[in-house]
Amino acid sequence: MDATQIGNMRLKQVAVMNGIFLGVIIIFFIVIEVFTVTFAQFFVFLGVVMLIQGVYGLLKGDSPKSIFSIFEQVAVYEKQKMGSEWYKQRKIGFIWNLIIGCLMFLQSIGNVNTTGDVLEFDLFFLAIIVFFMFVVTNFSLIIHFRKIDRSTSENDFKGYARKSSLRAVAVGLILGVVFALITLSYIFSVI
Repeated sequence: MDATQIGNMRLKQVAVMNGIFLGVIIIFFIVIEVFTVTFAQFFVFLGVVMLIQGVYGLLKGDSPKSIFSIFEQVAVYEKQKMGSEWYKQRKIGFIWNLIIGCLMFLQSIGNVNTTGDVLEFDLFFLAIIVFFMFVVTNFSLIIHFRKIDRSTSENDFKGYARKSSLRAVAVGLILGVVFALITLSYIFSVI
């Protein structure tokens, strides 16, 4: 694959991923406006989605098959470039999906007996959170693309799955703290 083909593939990949992201956000906004959704129901739904993704991914193994042809093309390309690290990275991601899914179920259990807990958000505040999620997701994609596309051999990826997973956990923890602080400051400013 030459640089132009890789660039076109990456552009399509980002477009489809961002389209899916925005579609899910729009559906989320519509659902919370139309239906009464409790926090427990919200966490159960997230838990189910994460568990399905994790189990499906682990059962799929190292197959690059995908519903979207662009993701299949990317998977074949990255699998060829990364070698065994490609499967390790995917496996770690699917295991994280399972862990997060279980955490969402624990959250739902913690919220099951609470009364008056209905998902209601200030749309401006939620839009800011979504914007930052969008920026962080695209930034992490760019870093991943640069690493994959600029590598010249499989040896460039020794330990890549482990390192990228540790970086993701560290960034996730930092962003979690930042979002929690922003949320708390917003709540206290409204009260």
